[in-house]
Amino acid sequence: MKIKERSNRFYDTSKYGYPQIRVYHRKGSGKKSPRYLLKCGCCEEKVEIYYSDDGLEINGVNGSIEDWRDILLPLLLIEKKGDKLVAKEVPK
Repeated sequence: MKIKERSNRFYDTSKYGYPQIRVYHRKGSGKKSPRYLLKCGCCEEKVEIYYSDDGLEINGVNGSIEDWRDILLPLLLIEKKGDKLVAKEVPK
């Protein structure tokens, strides 16, 4: 999984008009799983996402990747059609 490089500047509204989410990654070591740390662009609120081959832990909530996909893809306006993921039109 590869996330685009970001500047992680505080309150950077240049791209979408909203403060851009700041993204940090840490590799796994020993018994620690690798993780992504997502921080709000305008404050210090954060979400920690630990991941492995078979599951995700998001802010302490463990679940299978398929379970998280069932919950999060509709929120991102993405639907599964057969084996493909298709983006829905953004409502205006």
